[in-house]
Amino acid sequence: MITGYNTDVRHGNRVFHVQTEDKGLSNPKIETLIYVGGEILDSYRSSYEDLTSNPPLTESVVQGRMDEQHRAIIRDIKNGKYDLTPPDMLEQQAFNDRPLDQAILEFLQQEGEVDTLELVLDQPLKPAFGNLFRVEVRARLCQSQSPVAGAEVAVKLVSSLKKATGLLSGRTGPDGLFLGEVQLPPSQPGQCAVVVSCTSDQGFDEVKATVVAV
Repeated sequence: MITGYNTDVRHGNRVFHVQTEDKGLSNPKIETLIYVGGEILDSYRSSYEDLTSNPPLTESVVQGRMDEQHRAIIRDIKNGKYDLTPPDMLEQQAFNDRPLDQAILEFLQQEGEVDTLELVLDQPLKPAFGNLFRVEVRARLCQSQSPVAGAEVAVKLVSSLKKATGLLSGRTGPDGLFLGEVQLPPSQPGQCAVVVSCTSDQGFDEVKATVVAV
């Protein structure tokens, strides 16, 4: 059995861990597992039994097949195969989900020219199907760190296979804090995530977390 490959791939706001290993000559298969947040997102297995029919089979030949499969999976990730939102809709949503002036504010924030809104998590979001999901986010200005009171907060469940579903909505308190709880459905088709967005005169920001099965 040949030593496998382990690669972390950052794409969008997620880190994918890709692990490829050889199962050995007694089970001539190459297996690639894709992890996100410690959970298996997808798996792929291919056989190299065709190579065993022409002995002697060298490690370098199997290694080459492993390398090819490992790189192909990484290429799929970078090409958006596991994106929660189809790539051709990302730019459209960036401007359709909020006014154009808020998108401009975000650009100016990146340039360091304006003190605009940002969402901060006191605790990581941990949505799981069938469980009670607690939302605790804080809106503040990115440079001065001042709380943003009265900002509109919306919590949605998004899926790669169906339209987004609204879960919660409300406004931040005087300290910029928004608290809420909602029961998540027992299951949902496709790759799913919870999106928490916040909008005010100071700008727009959002955080996302993949929904896991329990």
